[in-house]
Amino acid sequence: MRMLGLAVALAMGLIGRPLGAQDAAQEPPPSPAAATAAVRPAQPVARTMAGIGSDVIAAPPPVIALAPARPPPPPITLVLNADLGAQRLTVLENGKTKFTWAISSGRRGFATPTGTFQPQWAAKIWYSRQYEYAAMPNAVFFHRGTAFHGTSAVGLLGQPASHGCVRLAPGNAAALFKLVHKHGFAATKVVVHGGSRRQPSLARRGARPEMASEMASARAERGERARVSRAAQRRALDWED
Repeated sequence: MRMLGLAVALAMGLIGRPLGAQDAAQEPPPSPAAATAAVRPAQPVARTMAGIGSDVIAAPPPVIALAPARPPPPPITLVLNADLGAQRLTVLENGKTKFTWAISSGRRGFATPTGTFQPQWAAKIWYSRQYEYAAMPNAVFFHRGTAFHGTSAVGLLGQPASHGCVRLAPGNAAALFKLVHKHGFAATKVVVHGGSRRQPSLARRGARPEMASEMASARAERGERARVSRAAQRRALDWED
């Protein structure tokens, strides 16, 4: 009987093993999604939004760096008003006329640019690279190569005579140079306009005819002398800007 029981137990063990292997073979394989889920690590809890009843803290908004604001430009305290028609420069400081000077702007073919400008740069002494290195003392440049500067051809002041620059008597140019630096380029405005040429009248209103005739003769004589003198200076200083 003992031998029979051992034989039965051995037979049952041999039969049970194949059945277990067969059952395992018949079990369906896991799906790809289930396999991926088994391998994929648990996703962290989103931190961009706080869940109701949770202790998740919303992430702060990103910090955007803003460019520093530019300071406003300073108020205009110095105005250089160049009237090309009258050949006069009026200097206004804080809204009041400080100087009125005779100038020589660009002659025919060398027009002085008109418009509203600001000084760009300045030089106590500059030499024109375009016109034979002519000296340009106390030069204040306001448009490309166009500048206010002193001139030795003071006899030509009051009429167009330059290559486009605005000429001034040496002392006036030095005073203007100093004044522009006192106020600063940003607080200085340059206005250049054509204006209107003032026609000389032969007689004042109410003057007697003979007096008007004498005044006309005197002016004609002075004008002739001035033309001769200016022509000589122009020939000698034609190279100056």
